Amino acid sequence: MGSPSRTEPDGAPAPGTVDPCASGVCGTEVPPLVGSVLTGTGLTLAQAAAALERGESPALTDVQHRIVERYALEGGV
Repeated sequence: MGSPSRTEPDGAPAPGTVDPCASGVCGTEVPPLVGSVLTGTGLTLAQAAAALERGESPALTDVQHRIVERYALEGGV
């Protein structure tokens, strides 16, 4: 495992340290998905995938965007 976690003034991990939230899902944050609803968006996975397919840009976090893309690739839409 890497060095202890430290951050730069902008909140980014200091060079040579481990990002404590490298997955994008941290213990102090709400989960990106509860059931089939994307937290904070009011959209279901299916609705968000359909919106992306129509060329829209729903307000999704990076993690949510990856979840929706995977859902669509696995035949969710």
